[in-house]
Amino acid sequence: MRAGTECTAPPTSAATPQQVDTDDEVCRAGETLRRARQHRGWSLREVERRTGRPNAYLSQIERGVIRQPDPTVLWQLADLYGLNFDLLMEWSGLGDASQDDPMDDTTTSTLIRQLMNLTPQQRRRALGVLEDMARENLD
Repeated sequence: MRAGTECTAPPTSAATPQQVDTDDEVCRAGETLRRARQHRGWSLREVERRTGRPNAYLSQIERGVIRQPDPTVLWQLADLYGLNFDLLMEWSGLGDASQDDPMDDTTTSTLIRQLMNLTPQQRRRALGVLEDMARENLD
């Protein structure tokens, strides 16, 4: 990343190796998004126009200021840039690709795409169903 941005500061001596790895992953996610945007020759304002997300918010994600952005924003950016959504989630500390999860890239992408195509009322209903299913797993 550019000098002077949040992700370029060297780790302090008090940082644990795990913290350094996590910081590196956050930087990797932001750096990947920035490079993908620049590769297309787009400004942050152009991405704002395409996603409806404020360019200041997008800039903060790229610089690692926002370490765990909204997953729907990551989905939009991954879809827009043609990036691997699961890796962006993992690098942002929102998912763990190393887990033995039956949900592969295709399943996750399909699920999110379907949710994005629902009306707000349908999304609330879907969320309610998912919450009920999660509660069943706790019982």
